Amino acid sequence: MAAELAAQLIAALERRRGGGVVVPVSRVAAEAAEHAVHVGAERAILADDPWLRALGVAAALSDRGLEVLWWPAEQDVRELLGLEGPEATIGVTVPVAAAARPGTLLLAAGEGHGRAIDVASMHHLALLPAARLAPDLAGALRTPFGPGRQVPSAVSLVSAPSRTSDIEKISTLGAHGALDLHVIVAEEPT
Repeated sequence: MAAELAAQLIAALERRRGGGVVVPVSRVAAEAAEHAVHVGAERAILADDPWLRALGVAAALSDRGLEVLWWPAEQDVRELLGLEGPEATIGVTVPVAAAARPGTLLLAAGEGHGRAIDVASMHHLALLPAARLAPDLAGALRTPFGPGRQVPSAVSLVSAPSRTSDIEKISTLGAHGALDLHVIVAEEPT
């Protein structure tokens, strides 16, 4: 079931100029580093998520020459928003859930996961445990925000790279956020 949902998610993202890959959880850090190098990132802004720390994502990115900042970092907020320092940044998020059929990620703002990570970065890389996949948006919303759970101050629904179009229908990528979206779905061993 998880493999089928992951395939649906990636297919939906690809229809909107996004992309993704499914890898064993043991390969997530290496795959993240390879993708960051592939897009030419110089700096990575990581959500301060215990799962990312356990996987060694920061070390893998650093080993490939990227400057790594954890959100919220000791750096000035201007740096975190990409207003100073390298422009070629990649924001690394951990969605709380994802809806496979529509290809939508749910990002919940919190202490270690700033609202701007995916918006202020040139590239957006989401690392998603396969267990967080639901078939549809209703299922994805129900999982992390069920009864008795605290609702975050903001939830972003991300389904593609940021884009906008003018009155002549000329589309511009990256208008209100990242130029591209790539998802790494982490499969747990069976």
